[in-house]
Amino acid sequence: MVGAIQVVWIVDVIAKQKIKLVTMSEEMNTQVVRLGESLLNAELMNQNQMEFALQKQAVTGERLGELLVRLGIVSEYDLAKHLATQTGIEFVDVDTVSKPNADILRMFNQEYCLNRGFLPLFREGNELVVVIGNANIHDVKQAVTQRAGMNCKVKQGEFSKVLQAIRHNYFFIDNPVDKLFLKEVSKIDKDKDQVLSPDNLIHYLLHLAVLQRATDIHIQPEPKSIHISFRVDGVLQPVFAIPTTLKRLVAAIKRHADMDISDQLRPQDGSFSTNILSMPFDIRVSSLISEYGENIVMRLLPSGMHVKGLNELGFFEEDLATLNNMFVHPHGILLMTGPTGSGKSTTLHAGLRSKGMVGKNILTVEDPIEYKLPTICQTQVNRKAGYDFSHAIRQFLRHDPDVMLVGEIRDAETAHAAITAAETGHLVLSTLHVNSVLGVISRLQALDVPVQMIADSLVGVVNQRLARQICSHCKTTYQPSDEELIYFPQESKEITLYSGEGCSHCKGTGYFGRIPLYEILYVDAELQEMIASNASRTELMRKLESSNFKTIETMALQQVLQGNTTLEEVTRLLGNSLERIAP
Repeated sequence: MVGAIQVVWIVDVIAKQKIKLVTMSEEMNTQVVRLGESLLNAELMNQNQMEFALQKQAVTGERLGELLVRLGIVSEYDLAKHLATQTGIEFVDVDTVSKPNADILRMFNQEYCLNRGFLPLFREGNELVVVIGNANIHDVKQAVTQRAGMNCKVKQGEFSKVLQAIRHNYFFIDNPVDKLFLKEVSKIDKDKDQVLSPDNLIHYLLHLAVLQRATDIHIQPEPKSIHISFRVDGVLQPVFAIPTTLKRLVAAIKRHADMDISDQLRPQDGSFSTNILSMPFDIRVSSLISEYGENIVMRLLPSGMHVKGLNELGFFEEDLATLNNMFVHPHGILLMTGPTGSGKSTTLHAGLRSKGMVGKNILTVEDPIEYKLPTICQTQVNRKAGYDFSHAIRQFLRHDPDVMLVGEIRDAETAHAAITAAETGHLVLSTLHVNSVLGVISRLQALDVPVQMIADSLVGVVNQRLARQICSHCKTTYQPSDEELIYFPQESKEITLYSGEGCSHCKGTGYFGRIPLYEILYVDAELQEMIASNASRTELMRKLESSNFKTIETMALQQVLQGNTTLEEVTRLLGNSLERIAP
């Protein structure tokens, strides 16, 4: 009977502005459970957060679930999983579901699905499988039966992801942007008088980048063509080669980014904002001068992305407790390390959300602001105005902060300001460009931070990379070669490894999405004393190994054995360091 339960959200204004979760069986019997109490029982929020949300709700009139997500009290992921559990339906990650066929989508239309909050996925016998967001299951089943003449099987997804998937799927079945882009290229190539604007090219290019989950668009001039590539899951992938007659595309991008189109001799930076499928994006543009013209890189930054929790990022369950302990430390400094694009900021923001942002004064200084966080004050570096990281920290101290997030530490002034803030009773979160957890100590010393200050203030370090995840739609097993087996001497020689064969879902790459490879240094009392006594890196590593510390290489091989990524991928990321651990 649990699987037959349906969920409806209602506002009970009389009952002190509380939202009730009303469940209806197929026999129309009703059972009322307060959503707030349900979330409290599941320990997804505390009583203070609940009371704060109800006060807010009395003013805004929002649904409680949506309000809790907007305030950062409960993540969309946790709320959707909770609802799935309450209603007895399956939870799915919308990002990983197969793209619906056009004939399935055309049973309905975009407006119909948006109004009812569901996306049709595929047929399963005489049932149509759909994924819902913030929707009434009873209404969705009724709508599907009336419109498609089929029974309906419902899965639960995150609210915003379902809405985004509806817009994406319906837009792209009617707008094959890759073909439209090439058609526009042909038109402009024939436009010898340069009457046509390249703005349509930019429009199609940005939409295609979003369709393929690209974070960056690279436009590179060559002697006989202009090469366009997308960075997807951290890897640059070629997409188009267009004629050199389309160099005006570069000028159009620079014009949108408020850059000087007449200056083609110096590098420039700029930006512009746009909406792609009803979602706002900040586009950061950078130019470089090459032998054959201007190189352009556009970075796509979605505005207002929901911040994931640490439990959604792919960390192993046994490490989440350590991470959470570091993020709830009352004072000190917690550092994320790794190269550019390794997910440092994402993990910091996830840890910040896990603290619970209500009831704390949290201040951030970032460059740029990548995630919009509710109820906290976020600021952005403005070097022309003299507002850099070190200046921001000094200003923050006058605002009685509990937590400060500092985008990165690059210079001695910022390092001293951050460590001083950590020593004076604040929790400071930041990033440092080093390649190991122990490298943090020598790097801070190189920035003239005394070793005693490091020992007194350092809470922990997370060194991280992002590895491409094997596509779940084309994942297959194979028996490793002798060369691969040398990395797993402690395992049985009968181990099985995994790879992706390549399919339409992953665009033939065998990978879809990314997972973290990481190592965690938690500074306990003994390690603190060793740092203060200026112990060598060898002595520190010996101490870590005796306390079951796992290196990033060990964690990477664990991800390989669990079938999350491939040995080829971790070798690409870790290179010689992985080879050194093989006997």
